[in-house]
Amino acid sequence: MLPRHPVFRAVAWILVVSLLAGACASRSVAPIGAGGHPFKPEADERQLWAQAEKEEEKLLKRVKVYDDPLLEEYLARVGDRLLPAEVKAAGGPGFRFGVMSDPTLNAFAMPNGRIYVHTGLLARLDNEAQLAMILAHEMTHVTHRHALSFNRDARNKQILYTVLAVAASIGVAVAAGSRAQSGDYVGAQVLSQTANAILGIGLQLAVLAAINGYGRDLEREADTEGMARLVRAGYDPKEAPKVFELLRSEGKDRGSLEAFFFGSHPRLTERLETTGELLRTRYAAAAAAPDAVRSTEDFGLRMRTVVRDNAALDLRAGRFTLAREQLDRVLALTPRDPTAHLYYGDLYRLQSQRTRNAAEREELARKALVSYERAAELDPKFPDPFRQLGFLYYQQKQNARAHDAFTKYLALKPDAPDGRRIREYLIELER
Repeated sequence: MLPRHPVFRAVAWILVVSLLAGACASRSVAPIGAGGHPFKPEADERQLWAQAEKEEEKLLKRVKVYDDPLLEEYLARVGDRLLPAEVKAAGGPGFRFGVMSDPTLNAFAMPNGRIYVHTGLLARLDNEAQLAMILAHEMTHVTHRHALSFNRDARNKQILYTVLAVAASIGVAVAAGSRAQSGDYVGAQVLSQTANAILGIGLQLAVLAAINGYGRDLEREADTEGMARLVRAGYDPKEAPKVFELLRSEGKDRGSLEAFFFGSHPRLTERLETTGELLRTRYAAAAAAPDAVRSTEDFGLRMRTVVRDNAALDLRAGRFTLAREQLDRVLALTPRDPTAHLYYGDLYRLQSQRTRNAAEREELARKALVSYERAAELDPKFPDPFRQLGFLYYQQKQNARAHDAFTKYLALKPDAPDGRRIREYLIELER
């Protein structure tokens, strides 16, 4: 039985038509670097690139980009390691890597070489080999020109128009925007922010790359070639099926946010089967190699803050179990991270607001205070813990402590966007 809510029906329909696309993709486009020839994009391919640039411009105005230049540089280095020599020699669209602040399990590549990875996916990976498998899959879509293949079939275009029409009919972006403005952030994320943007404003290429996929044949080709690149780059091929099994096992805990390609249980099962079969046959020897790379120090350094910050996104989406697991990972590595303790305080505070049990509510509020106080102790110049402490003290009618905390917050952050409201609280507390 299909879900009754129109948003869920739309998501279900999107997944259905994505399966129908499997037999429609053209295989007539040669990969970049095939035969050692220089790459020359065709006229309709240049049009796709121009369309991709326009869609990116619109998309980036509606989503939050995770701003970490060192992370982007790290992803570019891994990507360069995966790119075959013949592709580099042939030329073509240069790869650029970006990260979306979105807790869903997704990554997608636009045909002009721009690859986006969600923080939710990065936060769930265990090592660099798993990351390399995801990137290799997406890079293959670009170098094998899958968007062009798909676009040249009229039946595929009709599928995309159908998907976009369904999305427009339910007003995904508009509905989510109104919910967010009213403060209902959990309700606003029946689909994630990125999905709302892509569907709500009808970004055809982004729908194809991030939600619909290119059909079974081309997705399997991306898995197969992606794993070949993984092995050629010296990574451990045993991590390829592991990453898809890991992501599939999380589906039951993630709920309706996961309307994306790497969040889809059937698609993850296909990825697992394809890479597992390759591991057992073609890459059995590579899997036994003692020097295969599983992870690097850079992976741990660059992912720690991603995991922590993605936990905050899961908190806002009401996914407390996922948020707790991520914060536990961070604190196990860096127990003196003040931001992680701040987010733990937010976790307890939000849980206390939702419980109907008075004793439990009081205990959770106490734990929130302890976490905020710990964050403030670890970094006395960090303003946010003092803001949260002020609110909790205010609610508990500890007026002197609330006044001190709010005063400290404004001293540390005089241009705070909520400064006017905080000053109004101070006026109340001074009566």
